[in-house]
Amino acid sequence: MSWQAYVDTSLIATGKIDKAAIFSAAGDSAWAVSANFKPEPAEIKALVAGFSDEAASLRQNGIYIEKTKYFFLRNDDRSIYGKKEKTGIICVKTKLAILVAHYPETVQPGEAVKIVEGLADYLIGVGY
Repeated sequence: MSWQAYVDTSLIATGKIDKAAIFSAAGDSAWAVSANFKPEPAEIKALVAGFSDEAASLRQNGIYIEKTKYFFLRNDDRSIYGKKEKTGIICVKTKLAILVAHYPETVQPGEAVKIVEGLADYLIGVGY
């Protein structure tokens, strides 16, 4: 399956995610992006840093995606979660990629997390 198919079929087509992208783990290239999603390169670089010990910046300043600030909920070495009112951002790092997904206010956060984390588990399982 192509990277774009992962975004279109495994994320967007579920109806739980309305915008998504897959970036290289270094954050320096977009492998696939949904048509309505345009994160800034600096925003992706901040996420990459957030997967390391530099998450203090995200905790302090929030998570910015498409120039929108999301309240930082939590992070670990694999996942970063943010929320703005009833919408949110789920970012998951695999060995070679970072999945960034946005869920709309009509979706429960847990439903969206299950979709994104599930795709990440699959990619990790096949070596990505």
